[in-house]
Amino acid sequence: MPDFAVTTAVLLGFLACALALRILATAQRRPRATERVARDGRRATRAMMDE
Repeated sequence: MPDFAVTTAVLLGFLACALALRILATAQRRPRATERVARDGRRATRAMMDE
């Protein structure tokens, strides 16, 4: 095999593996614990500590 064919095959194999790992990583992504949730427009009432 010519040198350029070996180099091209190695590069294409590397890119294919990287793409496969990226697809697997995005397929297994779970919802993040740091995502914000919608809150009421009202402010929470504060506890009265000086009773």
